Amino acid sequence: PNLTAEEMRRFFGDKVCASLADNKCTLTPPAEQWMQKVSDGMNGGHCEGMAALSLLLYLGKVKLADLGTDATKTFDAKVEGNDRLAREIAFWFATQNVNPTQSAEDKTMKPNQIVDLLRDSFKPGAEESYTLGIYKPDGTGGHAVTPFAVVDRGGGTFALKVYDNNYPGETRYILFDTHADTWTYNAAINPTVAPERYM
Repeated sequence: PNLTAEEMRRFFGDKVCASLADNKCTLTPPAEQWMQKVSDGMNGGHCEGMAALSLLLYLGKVKLADLGTDATKTFDAKVEGNDRLAREIAFWFATQNVNPTQSAEDKTMKPNQIVDLLRDSFKPGAEESYTLGIYKPDGTGGHAVTPFAVVDRGGGTFALKVYDNNYPGETRYILFDTHADTWTYNAAINPTVAPERYM
């Protein structure tokens, strides 16, 4: 499953319900339409939901045990047959369509600015945390990953450690060259296709 009336109430409150008979929300037509549109947007993948939920798990703001799984590692949690986990991934995917996430998205940052921003976000006591959306040079093939550390490789090059939900159990690296203000990463929009070079 993707979004349900329950997730819609989490986003918007009871105003999305045309009826609350027996505490069951029957969505208004506009709410039903919005939910369907966002759910249809997940047909290409749920990477943003997985990236955001993985970040929350990493930060300890969500516990795997609360998601109907006995897994001890994020990538061991099975989505198939676990409606609670599937709907939670859908919920966090949908946050990119509502504020504050929607208004906080920034597609104008240069690679060096991203390195600086993320480095600051990894410092103890930092209040902000981020998922990272990447696209091919022509703007297609969007994918979201969870950054968690920056490694200085010297000579103005940095490796951004990321959890890429298409490569469970692996630490992946987005490479940044701060002299050229560029980045590069081999990624796939979903695990069934061959990786391509993003930059």
